[in-house]
Amino acid sequence: MPLHIGKYQVQAELGRGASGVVYRAVDAFKGRQVAIKQLHAHLLRQPEQAERYRKLLRNEVMLTARLRHPNIVRLLDADEHAAQPYLVLECVAGQPLSAFASADTLLPLAQVLDIAYKCCNALEHAQREGLVHRDIKPANVLLSAEGDVKLTDFGAALAVRSDATQLAGLVGSPSYMSPEQVQEQDLGHHSDMFSLAVVVYELLTGRRPFDGDTDFATLYRITHEVPTPPRLLRTDLPEHLDAVLLRALAKRPEDRFDTWADFADALLTVQHALPAPRPQDSEAQRFALLRALPFFADFHDVALWELMRLGRWRWAPKGKVILQEGLAGDSFYVLVEGQVSITREGWHLSTLGPGATLGEMTYLQPDNRVRSATAVAQTDALVIKVPNPALREASADLQSRFDKAFIKVLVSRLAATSKQLGAADLGSGAD
Repeated sequence: MPLHIGKYQVQAELGRGASGVVYRAVDAFKGRQVAIKQLHAHLLRQPEQAERYRKLLRNEVMLTARLRHPNIVRLLDADEHAAQPYLVLECVAGQPLSAFASADTLLPLAQVLDIAYKCCNALEHAQREGLVHRDIKPANVLLSAEGDVKLTDFGAALAVRSDATQLAGLVGSPSYMSPEQVQEQDLGHHSDMFSLAVVVYELLTGRRPFDGDTDFATLYRITHEVPTPPRLLRTDLPEHLDAVLLRALAKRPEDRFDTWADFADALLTVQHALPAPRPQDSEAQRFALLRALPFFADFHDVALWELMRLGRWRWAPKGKVILQEGLAGDSFYVLVEGQVSITREGWHLSTLGPGATLGEMTYLQPDNRVRSATAVAQTDALVIKVPNPALREASADLQSRFDKAFIKVLVSRLAATSKQLGAADLGSGAD
């Protein structure tokens, strides 16, 4: 193990594969841990082979640099001209999904569906950037100890809107290739969708749907054979899940889900049908609930996932006091489900529904933290509590989007008040 790679001090080896080794290292200048992916020296001895692997790394640098998504590992630095070229990546403390792909290590069903949902979001972002990953497999998806999901390794990615020379031929890992990859046809996002469905199938059953005794047999099965429904291999799986996965595994791209959003929604439908889970128990469901609220219409996915990290979800049973008039507070709430009654000095002011904000004035006026009204759950209500200090430390983008959303809320309330006052004046004139 090298002591240093470039300016980075190497601490430990995290793993190795056919093309290189991944080390944990320290960027002393910025005081942070990073992951360094360095090519094997023996792959660079033959000029033709060396050029192929340098091209892989160069491709990953060029393509990954444009991606900014909470479920994609960030590229921090690179040196493609070093004797042993390397990438410097965000360090994720966790394990690849390949650690959870055997029958004795399978993750809970709800967590697998969560992971698949987040991968859909990440790959939708890659599609918007014109990229097809081409090598979706469990080893290229990292799961942190906190449950965060990170897609990595865009070395084999295809830029569908680029004229640059890219890797051609059979690219990817045989067990996870789509039929169009095997047949070396033009690729789009449907190819990654097929590969992700293979990964989900494996995470649920501990088996790959098309594996044969040889790579050739596997590739034949991918293009010619219908996979065994996963529920036959694991009887506790929901029946509807078979239909979702088998559709994503259709031989023809046009027979799969039209969009990543369609695939993600189908996974959410399966989650909703599971016994027991409440909406606040699943990150994918929480995200979907927030995305559906008009208040968050101008928040992009990255901003919403950031909010998911800093917000605290609370379930308020009917009759619970959420805010108390006259008491100091340093947070605000967004009502996600249910209804809340607002009163002041005993007078009922309004009843608010999903998408309403509660207590936001303590954020907008940090010098006055006293609540001006009381909020009581009129029905069972789900809220997300946002600490004001946490939002002030969040990204400038998230703060800006909240500021704009709050302005819309205040303007709407002012217009409603003016309308009420106007109606009152008309009533006085009639008397």
